[in-house]
Amino acid sequence: MADEIRIPKLGMSATEVTLSEWMFGEGEQVSKGDIIYTAETDKTTVEIEAQASGTIHPTGEEGTKYKVGDVIGTIG
Repeated sequence: MADEIRIPKLGMSATEVTLSEWMFGEGEQVSKGDIIYTAETDKTTVEIEAQASGTIHPTGEEGTKYKVGDVIGTIG
């Protein structure tokens, strides 16, 4: 079963986050704890770690704003 990659809550007031950059491409192997993407709010840029190991399938587009909790890919 695939683990969903979601946009995390990055502060008390941030409701939208911009997906800045994917560090891995479609079908690449990632390990739990690897930095898989960076996300930006109006105040900061944050590196987001993989919560599972496996093959990554990013669906979110770089430069696009997403709401907290949106699914932007899977690791399976």
